[in-house]
Amino acid sequence: MLWAALSILSGFGDAVSFASIKKIKNMDAFTKLAAINLIMLPFLLLGFIFYDIPEATFNFYIVIALNVAVFLTAQFVMIKSLELSDLSMSVPMLSFTPIFLFFTSYVLVGEAPNFLGYIGVVIIVFGSYFLNIKSVTYGYLEPLKMIFRDKGVFYMLIVAFLFSITANLAKIGIGLSNPAYFMFTHYLFTSILLTILFFRRLMGSIKSINKNFKPFITFGIAAAFSEILAGAAFKLAIVPYVISLKRTSVVFSVILGFLLFKEKNFKEAMIGSVTMFIGVVLITLS
Repeated sequence: MLWAALSILSGFGDAVSFASIKKIKNMDAFTKLAAINLIMLPFLLLGFIFYDIPEATFNFYIVIALNVAVFLTAQFVMIKSLELSDLSMSVPMLSFTPIFLFFTSYVLVGEAPNFLGYIGVVIIVFGSYFLNIKSVTYGYLEPLKMIFRDKGVFYMLIVAFLFSITANLAKIGIGLSNPAYFMFTHYLFTSILLTILFFRRLMGSIKSINKNFKPFITFGIAAAFSEILAGAAFKLAIVPYVISLKRTSVVFSVILGFLLFKEKNFKEAMIGSVTMFIGVVLITLS
């Protein structure tokens, strides 16, 4: 299944991009948001090696405008989340995106998995319980309460919901064009808007951007790689299936968090992440 391979590779790209964002230091969230979107543009151009430039309709640009608005909100909240919490604790919350997709995909594009997918939902929630299992000594509901007590983790849960909306908008936009054109146009409009809003901040952060050159370049390559592959997968399978496998980024992020940032609670995070991923696989097979 080509779409499955594309989705998993996209998930790996996500994990690398998350780790890169966490490595960017001495920069406020707004400047970081503008810079990471700008850095992606040249790498997204590589998508046109495989796709032509289509004739886009007015409806296409309406979808782009809506997607940019929701996506920017999600990106800002994600950056704040990564600043506040470990990768191994925050990124697994993105496994909740398939749960939200049950509702948003049905409303926006009329797509829904079957009964097996709903079993996957229960397993994903169970996996999130393991992420904070050490706190069970304070009560059996404590691990779930920790999701709402840790701001960084809770913020990423919000991101998971917002991404369930952008994934469907991307599916619609790609249907009106192609993966390369949609992704490049989306990030072009996003970058223009952010540059206008935060031009002074960007100009005042040139030295910081230069000091963080490696993580910025790594982010640009990884994020562009992820977006183009996910866009191609959207052409071949329904949104909940693609995003479910794309959430392999959860497992990859836990591993990278341990290897790059020496994050603690690796065992619990790995058990929780793998459990959540089993739920993701069930959703995919539904």
